[in-house]
Amino acid sequence: MAQGIGVYPGQSNVYVKDHASTGYLITQFSRNPKDFPLNRYVQYRDVSKDAGYYLKLNVEQAGRLVGGELDEYVWPDSADRPRRNNGTEKFNWADYRTERYDFDFTLGYKTRDQAGWNLQDAELANHAQQAMTARTKRIHKTLETAGNWDSSHIKDVTTITGNTGRWDVSTTAAADIKRSINYGVDIIRKDTLAVVKNKKDMVLVMNPKTAQKIGECQEMTQAFIQSVEARPMFEGDENIYNTYGIPNKLYGIDVVVEDTVMVTSRRDDTTPTKSDVCADGVVYLLSRPGGLTSKANSGPSYSTLMLFTYEDMTVETLDDTNNRRIEGHVVDDTAEQLVAPVSGFRFENVIA
Repeated sequence: MAQGIGVYPGQSNVYVKDHASTGYLITQFSRNPKDFPLNRYVQYRDVSKDAGYYLKLNVEQAGRLVGGELDEYVWPDSADRPRRNNGTEKFNWADYRTERYDFDFTLGYKTRDQAGWNLQDAELANHAQQAMTARTKRIHKTLETAGNWDSSHIKDVTTITGNTGRWDVSTTAAADIKRSINYGVDIIRKDTLAVVKNKKDMVLVMNPKTAQKIGECQEMTQAFIQSVEARPMFEGDENIYNTYGIPNKLYGIDVVVEDTVMVTSRRDDTTPTKSDVCADGVVYLLSRPGGLTSKANSGPSYSTLMLFTYEDMTVETLDDTNNRRIEGHVVDDTAEQLVAPVSGFRFENVIA
């Protein structure tokens, strides 16, 4: 019979280590899907079919005055009523098709039952976060595709008339950030015939690196140092500034820092590779009037981004008694569309 190696009793070897000694402490960084920034700048629309159409109406006829004159609309007394036979507006049917995704794991009964914590719930939480991270990635792939935007709604900030350079080197005198935002808001106002013009219905979306660099530029710091906001800025008052040092509201528009992180390496790679889902150096000015969910038959939508949800993150556990194991699944069946690109704007080359 094999003999163990004898040791003298000591303070660290006279008991068997167990989980109870820490009060069953669990460290897990699992983010609630409801806490993802995505929910602040995307509007959801439940759909009954996984493919279909939505109606896009051209906005121009509602404000058309050819040549800026009214002659063709004059109706003199006793004359025939004007008939131009062209008073209607163009429309088109745009299609969507949802894609179904499944984020899964498998646990044997023995593994589940012998774990010193609720392993099944922990894995479900992990995979719900994975599904929401993937949803965020799909949204930003849609935003990053230049062909989804009207060409006049994408602009390198260094080429905006009056700007001296990028946002991260702007000063209070240059005011390049303020000028850029005003430029984007004005383009949206004109192209929507002033239907979308209220800054309270808009958000600025950027990643943490971009937010940090903007928060450090002189246009921001000089302005606040010279104001009553100086002390809250240095103290990091979260009622005024977000975690990344940029005001929660910038020139009248709410700021959303999209801080979702994705791991792009495989599970057992020696060095995990992590990156922000939202790209560096780009800021999106997006409209999302109303709430998170767009109700059916609720009238026209002016939201820039729409997430069509055929199945909204269904959590399932399948009990495979024959093989004595549990399958866990988080299913998401959605389509991501830039349904109203004229109500948004994409600023490029914002930081170095």
